[in-house]
Amino acid sequence: MISETIITLSIYLFIITSMLFIGLGHSWRDILAPFKNVKLVLFALLVNLILIPVAGYLIATVFALSGAMIVGFLLMTSAPGASYSPRIAEIAEGNVPFSTGLMFLLSTVALVSAPITILLLLPEGSTVSVWPVIQTLLLLMAVPMLSGLIIRAKLPVIANKLMSPVVWTSYIMILVVFITFLMYKIFSPDPVGGLSDLFGTMGILAIILAVGISLILGYLFGGPAEGTRRSLAFGSANRNAGMALLFATSISSEIGDILAVLVAYIIVQIIMSGVIAAKWRKKPASGSGKKPSGSL
Repeated sequence: MISETIITLSIYLFIITSMLFIGLGHSWRDILAPFKNVKLVLFALLVNLILIPVAGYLIATVFALSGAMIVGFLLMTSAPGASYSPRIAEIAEGNVPFSTGLMFLLSTVALVSAPITILLLLPEGSTVSVWPVIQTLLLLMAVPMLSGLIIRAKLPVIANKLMSPVVWTSYIMILVVFITFLMYKIFSPDPVGGLSDLFGTMGILAIILAVGISLILGYLFGGPAEGTRRSLAFGSANRNAGMALLFATSISSEIGDILAVLVAYIIVQIIMSGVIAAKWRKKPASGSGKKPSGSL
């Protein structure tokens, strides 16, 4: 279908431009920032690579999620490293340098961890071509990010000039994905009934619960400093939509319905994080970083 082709190409361009933007906006020092505290890094990996995916699986089991709903839900809970989490941490007066380094760390580790987690947790009958997706992840995520880092290190003036058109291209691409998806659903035979059947009575509640648990786990494991607690909370709750979208494109049979779940999850995690960030902004945090993240 033409709509699915447009969505797939837009997802690819969104991932490429967002990862390129991340590289253009940061230095190697930013990447190494979280490694100053090895214990905190281990806690961050524990929360994002094990606890949240397991919590997602348990929620899906208890709420009896099925079909495209459970696939999309588990894709999001299994993919850490949202590119815009440092920006939310900045709004919340969190530790921005730590949040930036954490985002790099999770995005990189997720190239290996997410495919394994998804393969282990997805229900039987879900066909995901893992190895081709891993190859695509390396091409669409690692290469643009490393290219951006090199340009930033060698040609900072050019990096600054490229950032604005790159980030706007990224915004436009994700907007194209959303609009194409909405048009696809609106002109389907039964748009309201289709979405009702997809999410059921527990689908949105399951997403809200997963985001809430992720926020709590990140905050609890964020160490003694309030700034890093806030940063890890948002870094954990905001999952890697680009990676989840890429996996969704490999499941050709239910791409439209899976995309609906991913869009719902993205909206919920942004709204919940935004509300809490606005509340925390009123309470200055110790151990916060003031360096602007410039992230999506």
